[in-house]
Amino acid sequence: MLLSVSGEDAGLDVDLEVAMDSSLAGDAGVPHGAELLAFATAANNRTPDLGAAREALRAVVGDAGVVDAAATVAAFNGLVRVADGTGIQLDPTMLTTTVDDRARLGIDKFSGAANSADAPVDPRHEAQGLSQLFA
Repeated sequence: MLLSVSGEDAGLDVDLEVAMDSSLAGDAGVPHGAELLAFATAANNRTPDLGAAREALRAVVGDAGVVDAAATVAAFNGLVRVADGTGIQLDPTMLTTTVDDRARLGIDKFSGAANSADAPVDPRHEAQGLSQLFA
């Protein structure tokens, strides 16, 4: 979801279906998107074509761009593992505003979606002091 929001801010028309489904062709509306998607998919799946995907990406974004892409893949992998492992739920705003997008993209089929099955949809109350953050 953040990709579509940041894409909008950058004046891009991001196609989340292409970003989510590696069987679809295209660049997802992102500069060098085809190469970025191929690299991210190969890195996530640890496929034998990772080296070729890395070199194709390097050809269009350079060494610094490959480092940025690798760091982004790593960060998202880490964030998802922490969120799934600790049972973090979507916050009420995200849960209610992304219903259609999550259904359209099949996001609710991921195992981590179970963490939000019983999440509250009422807005959170303002915490009164640090101890309230963990209540």
